[in-house]
Amino acid sequence: MKEKNNNKNNEKPLLDEMVTIPKKEYDALRSKHDERDSYYDKYVRAHAEFENAKRRMEKDKVDFLKYANESFVVDLLPIIDSLDMSERHIKEAKDFKAVQEGVDMIHVQIQKFLKDIGVERVKTVGEKFDPNLQEAVETIDDKDKEEGTITEELKPGYKFNGRLLRPASVRIVKHKD
Repeated sequence: MKEKNNNKNNEKPLLDEMVTIPKKEYDALRSKHDERDSYYDKYVRAHAEFENAKRRMEKDKVDFLKYANESFVVDLLPIIDSLDMSERHIKEAKDFKAVQEGVDMIHVQIQKFLKDIGVERVKTVGEKFDPNLQEAVETIDDKDKEEGTITEELKPGYKFNGRLLRPASVRIVKHKD
């Protein structure tokens, strides 16, 4: 009986484990073996690069979300500064008209800021009621006006880049028959 050779000590294989092929076939197999190793190496590297890119993109996404509002905040800071300054002046003010003018200036600043970032106010007073843009919270009977006309805005509505953020709360005309 022959003993099995496990090739643990770099022993030569036994004759019954050897295969004999022509040198040309051996060279072709060797070439395919080397080509396979090359492709495998490229695959491993490409996979590692892909995983690194995926991690980098995930980090970039987190950073983007974290700092996405940075320009928003920078543009808002002058308005906050104006509010702080007005608060200091209100405590010392003796002229109500000057305080009112200061508040009006801040209001204009806020409206310009909102417009610049794509926020627009929903049109209401004098318009025909649109349940997609306004919410009727009160009705009045006014024979001089057409039914469904908005007579008063109780709370403004806003759109952001064309999409409704909040409907306007309005009072509309409803005729009692």
